[in-house]
Amino acid sequence: MTPLRQKVIDQMTLQGFSIATQKSYLYQLKEVAKYFHLSPDELCDTEIQSYLLYLIRDRHWSWSSCRQALHALNFLYRQVLKRPLGHMALPHPKKTQKLPDLLYPDEVLNLIQECRHAKAHAAIVLAYSTGMRISEINALKVGDLDGEHNCIKVRQGKGNRDRYVLFPEGLKSELRHYWKMYRPTDVVIYGLDKHRALNSKYLRLEVKAAAIRAGITKTVRFHSLRHAFACHQLLAGMPLPRLQALLGHSQLQTTFRYLQWVAMMDLRSKISEDLLQGLRSPS
Repeated sequence: MTPLRQKVIDQMTLQGFSIATQKSYLYQLKEVAKYFHLSPDELCDTEIQSYLLYLIRDRHWSWSSCRQALHALNFLYRQVLKRPLGHMALPHPKKTQKLPDLLYPDEVLNLIQECRHAKAHAAIVLAYSTGMRISEINALKVGDLDGEHNCIKVRQGKGNRDRYVLFPEGLKSELRHYWKMYRPTDVVIYGLDKHRALNSKYLRLEVKAAAIRAGITKTVRFHSLRHAFACHQLLAGMPLPRLQALLGHSQLQTTFRYLQWVAMMDLRSKISEDLLQGLRSPS
């Protein structure tokens, strides 16, 4: 590890950056060094501006990815090297609002039934039953499950905020079956090591594979299960402020988009707790 990389890591640690942000910044700085064959601290403003242009024109990076690269460079120069970095031009994206492919209850049920791997099956049911993000499921510990009070504690979710989510009977039934097979003692959905979470990449791939087997032609990602949870809870009559709390949104406006999405769905499409309660993991 180079001294500069260690300085960057130390400064990010002191400022309380999340592990995900640290990885992103280090990746961006590594890409800059690879492009110029120079340490990033040896670049001038003109070279940095030309690099951003290269990301846009040649690598076709999205605006958010280019902005992340600029944030990493800004952090390096201003926070680590204590040197000014000139203004960098970065075109703002056109304001577009993309609607994700929303899953109906019957599609979610078919997807779950087509999942052939017990650990991924449990993770998928967890995501749909609670609205938890994939990172939150990976961080879930046995002690966070409170069956007696029908809740699950999400520790340090997005924005480093704790919250509670629902723990319905259908999910309890699913996890009892999972427990008999894997007997977790620390991390709930673990990989080869009982103390380390199952790889997120594996979960994402399994969701896509299950969707294909279920005959779903929509674009399906693991995060689609969180969207499905929110939309289906609104269809079932959940108040928007309660949904906001369950999803961990700091702004009600973020949750409000689900009301707009639900308006485009068939309101006759319903799913009951009985359906989830009847699910069982593949053996």
